[in-house]
Amino acid sequence: MEKETDLDRNVLVRAEELEIIYEGPSFEGRMEVPHLISQLKSTEFLINQIITELYKEKKLSNPQEIKLYLKLKRGSFQEIISIIFNHPLTIAIVGGCIVAMFERILNRKSKNDLNSIKIENLTQNINVVNEINQIISPLQNEKDKIIIFSPSNNKIRTEVSFNDKTIIKKVLKRLQEEIILEVMEEEFFGYISMVNIDRTSFGFTLEGSNKHIPISFIDKPKLTEIKEILGERVKIKANATYRNKELAKIEVKKYELKKRKNIKDYIKEDGTTNTS
Repeated sequence: MEKETDLDRNVLVRAEELEIIYEGPSFEGRMEVPHLISQLKSTEFLINQIITELYKEKKLSNPQEIKLYLKLKRGSFQEIISIIFNHPLTIAIVGGCIVAMFERILNRKSKNDLNSIKIENLTQNINVVNEINQIISPLQNEKDKIIIFSPSNNKIRTEVSFNDKTIIKKVLKRLQEEIILEVMEEEFFGYISMVNIDRTSFGFTLEGSNKHIPISFIDKPKLTEIKEILGERVKIKANATYRNKELAKIEVKKYELKKRKNIKDYIKEDGTTNTS
């Protein structure tokens, strides 16, 4: 069978959808905007985690070619998150993993095992379970439920009821209790990227990364001192707290400004090179 192409000879693929339907009295067209944004972010996080896991286990090649679009639809007593994939095979692989993940957390026996990965890598991941908890948080009435299904594949389907929230919260609590904390003294390069004066909280971005790490100071600096180093490259000596091997927070013992040098810093006024 010959593949369809556009005028630029790009292969055309059929988009496929996976729908997450919030159904019940709490969703009569009035889910609050912050809730909707939170659900979208959590849904996108889960799918990206599954795609990453599929790639690690070599069940999926070229994950960068997978395009993911999320849109909202509304119906009577419904709020719908529609996840659109750019390839028909993706819905079967990723959609099957999403269903299997919910089924495993809720201790159900899956009728149609379409899972392609070691699902425990996700169901025992506290960040993944926390996002699942966010997705189900809008269920506020005992008649509320979430339906996850593929309109094109009736094997990809599961439901989460209001009462299932208790099970997921128990799983999350267990994972929180199993967290391993390690504290060690380390040195870091980076810059203070976030300041909340009202809460006296700061965020630190490690050099070579875009992740914000919460930081505190043993000797609280003055506001004028923070202004001097805000956004500037600094070297810090700190107590670093790791949560399950992942850097969670930094307590700064001392810091020093480390401005980046440019070519002018190496050239003297007479035009010779400064090697000191």
